[in-house]
Amino acid sequence: QESKSTAYVRRLLVSRLQEKHEPTHPRAQTPPPPPPINNKTKTKTMVKKSKQPVGAGGIKGFLTRAGNSFYSGGIFAKDGCYWLAQHAGRWGFIIATSSLVVLMPLVFEIAREGQMLETERTQVKDLRSQGYSDRQLQEMGFSETVVRPPSVALSKK
Repeated sequence: QESKSTAYVRRLLVSRLQEKHEPTHPRAQTPPPPPPINNKTKTKTMVKKSKQPVGAGGIKGFLTRAGNSFYSGGIFAKDGCYWLAQHAGRWGFIIATSSLVVLMPLVFEIAREGQMLETERTQVKDLRSQGYSDRQLQEMGFSETVVRPPSVALSKK
């Protein structure tokens, strides 16, 4: 013997299973009707009209086809150049900004070193005129390139 609640649950489950297998709406079984046929759209989709007349031949037809070909080639080239310009501009910007950030401090340091060497050369020249030797100048802390410049730099051609 089943209790009343168990029987109720069983009847409810059976009824829901039957609802899933049987459509509740009468039109659910029939397929949707086909779209109405419009004669105007039917003729347009079935018949493809060409841009050129059927009998276009000879010089006139050749020139017409050549003109269309050059026109479409020009559009293709324009689109390709636009794409290339966009990408080249983007890469150019990346390279330019990176070189500014990386190379400009190096350029400034090289310029500063050149100024320092010029200052040391003038000091070494003044000290030599006072009678100091190369060894004494090196002991004072001047760099060897300032005290004794390379022999290649002295030769003038």
